[in-house]
Amino acid sequence: MKGIALDILFPNHRTAIADLRRADTVFDEICRDYQLLSDEYLSVNTEPRSRSYPIARDIRESLDGLRDEIAESLRRAGKI
Repeated sequence: MKGIALDILFPNHRTAIADLRRADTVFDEICRDYQLLSDEYLSVNTEPRSRSYPIARDIRESLDGLRDEIAESLRRAGKI
């Protein structure tokens, strides 16, 4: 199961993200973490609701933080 791709999250910044990922290993790691957690979020949401809710909530918070870090990196690089 695949999570939300960065292309979908930032559709107008595909090239900028690819460029930054090649140039900045920390940014690349943030993007990889986002993708891994996004995949995990989708798999958790297929489990029965009562067991998965706390985990899904924590993952969602982490995804929100990573999304914000990606956006901030794009801003600092002058890409947004």
